[in-house]
Amino acid sequence: KKQQVEARKKEKERKERTRRLIQVGAIFEKYFEIQSEEEAEKIAKALQSYVGKNKEKILYHDVIVTQKNNASKEVASAKE
Repeated sequence: KKQQVEARKKEKERKERTRRLIQVGAIFEKYFEIQSEEEAEKIAKALQSYVGKNKEKILYHDVIVTQKNNASKEVASAKE
């Protein structure tokens, strides 16, 4: 029974990882118009160093932009 519980847990983790990989791949394909695995690999390698050095800054900037956009929407709807 313990093995069955472990097997279900591992299967769930594999399915979650597979779903995440598919979603990330779809996003990458969408924004970079990727046509092949080779193109994706080249673009990922080209971006690797920049993202590695600036990941926190990029993520922080995205949070700030999202907050500003949400605030603008709230102001616009309050004016209506």
